Amino acid sequence: MISIPQDVLASALTAVTRASLKGGILTAFALVRIDASAGGEMHLSCFNGETAIRARLYAACNADLSVHVDAQTLKAVTDTLTGEVRLDLLDNSLVVLNGANRTTLRVVDESLPVIGGESTRDLFSLTGASLRSLARILPFASTDESRPMLQVLHLSVSGQEIVAQAADGFTAGIVTEKLATASEKAVVSLPASFARLLAALVDEKDSITAQSSGDNRYLFQVTNSESGKHLTLATVAPANAFPAEQLAQLLQQSQAATTTHLDLPKQTLLQTVKMVGAMGTANTFLKVRGGAIKVASAATDTGQARNVLDGTASGTDAQVWLSALYLKRAVDAGKSELHIQLGGDKKPVLLTEGSFTAILMPLFVEAKDPFPEDDQAIAVAMPVFDAVPAR
Repeated sequence: MISIPQDVLASALTAVTRASLKGGILTAFALVRIDASAGGEMHLSCFNGETAIRARLYAACNADLSVHVDAQTLKAVTDTLTGEVRLDLLDNSLVVLNGANRTTLRVVDESLPVIGGESTRDLFSLTGASLRSLARILPFASTDESRPMLQVLHLSVSGQEIVAQAADGFTAGIVTEKLATASEKAVVSLPASFARLLAALVDEKDSITAQSSGDNRYLFQVTNSESGKHLTLATVAPANAFPAEQLAQLLQQSQAATTTHLDLPKQTLLQTVKMVGAMGTANTFLKVRGGAIKVASAATDTGQARNVLDGTASGTDAQVWLSALYLKRAVDAGKSELHIQLGGDKKPVLLTEGSFTAILMPLFVEAKDPFPEDDQAIAVAMPVFDAVPAR
């Protein structure tokens, strides 16, 4: 029999069941594997075909135990309990006991991949705060099944820095963060689904260690001594090759083509982008004329948004059409003051904030300039003077 506090069991189940699939094609994907030893160490494991997760926790156990039961059902039952929870194996069932409560779950005869025992080598370690900062670019990763090489979070380690890159063919995000330790140079491509799950399970005070367990196979250890967290996430399917060199060239070319620089607060631009969305159009017009920064929506049956933003501009006058969706994605990833670089209406737009950079491809929109008055000549009435009499 296993005896364990409800909050410890519930916390571990909440984490590992993120990698379970109820009603999936394979029965195994809906299961949680429970392994416990008489020494008191207990493991919970789930697998969804792409990612495996294992939580390590400690419990009072009087005998070794290994069973598979439905993951979501065990989690739902545990969430209703309080205090000490006891787990016992009776015939072909797992019995969950808590006070006067008694629930029986059918044991399923299936097998799941087990994390542990594989040969690994450490690649790098970083804080939870750094990993969450890197995860800001995950919205830039493609969700298009026809572009598998862009459904990736690409990590490059050099020295004590790690660079994360993601792209979808229309936008790209790049973030640089410091590492706690780095054993060597490394290039790691993670499936975007795995990276999103990893980011969702990490808190800022956690410690993360990345390990290699073979070609394109990686393990991430997530630990926190204060909370007792000890999770291991393993990639199962290798990620496709990410076009990192092409992205670096595009960034370099865009920087070289820059003619106009803008600086403005994040909230100022975010408010305007949302206002454009309220007009029912995704087309956003950004214009710099005489040092003034202006943003407008395309004209719709609903109306048209036109705003002059608080900010500073330098360089030549410029204008460009952008997707409001992509622009909002970039603004959301920033934290405070944003710097925007323009190079004309056909050049990529760069948005930077600290160690974060977004690349946005322009839209080719055949629409009128929402600010036509900027180009109108101003007629100035000159006073009429009488001729000065000759002397």
